Parts: sequence; C-alpha cells; structure tokens
Amino acid sequence: MPFRRLAHVCLNVRDLQRSLDYYRKLGFKERFTFTRKGRDYGRYLEIAEGTYIEMFEDPSLGKAENRNLAHFCLESENLDALMRELDAQNIAYTPKKQGCDHTWQIWLEDPDGNKFEVHQYSEASLQLKGGSVEADW
Repeated sequence: MPFRRLAHVCLNVRDLQRSLDYYRKLGFKERFTFTRKGRDYGRYLEIAEGTYIEMFEDPSLGKAENRNLAHFCLESENLDALMRELDAQNIAYTPKKQGCDHTWQIWLEDPDGNKFEVHQYSEASLQLKGGSVEADW
C-alpha cells in the first residue's frame, strides 16, 4: 500500500484554549477551525509540512494519560536547541536520553496528560540503519 506519512494525530482536550496556548508555544501553526452548532469546537494545527495535530474540546474529560494512544513522536533536527527553546517557554520535559534504538529523546506532557516524545536521530539510530534491539522498558 502506498502510504506516505502519518497525516495527523487527534487529541481530545478539556479546554481548547489552554491546549492551543500550549501547542502554540511549541511553534505549531493553526491551519483551520472546527465549529459545532456555531460554537468553537476544535482546531487543526500544523507541526511541520504535511504533519498535523487535530484536537476537539470535551470539557467532561478526565486527565488523558494516553489511554489508548500510546504516544506520538515528533522529530527534531537539533534536540539541544529545542530544549533551550522549551526552557525559554517554561515548558517541562524529561531529561535527554538515548533510547535502546540509539535515538536521542525527550518527553513532554500537554495540559490534558497526553505524553509525547520528541526525538533526534543519531548516526546509529536503528530507524536509519535497521536491525534488532531488545526493548528496555
């Protein structure tokens, strides 16, 4: 099958404006708005060319904790520079570490508890070289 890329990840959020504020700090750009019965209901945000997050507001939600979506991952070309930008925006993230796949990674958590990875490939990254690895989590 001729799939090109992951098009988008959809998130349900309790407070649309709070989530928009968070993801805008990460540099995501608003592409379009969803309304329902004339009321602001959701957004489509561009992460990078052709890659998006779609989100819809549901004030009745509890904290998400990635119930069925394990996580999504964003690629960075310079994780250290990104971490400096996150620090400047006062956005929390985990310490940088190299995963068992030899790819550098940090993790963030949005206001609704959706945890996501940001990684940077290394020359040894299995995503680029292939191979096999024992999962260490």
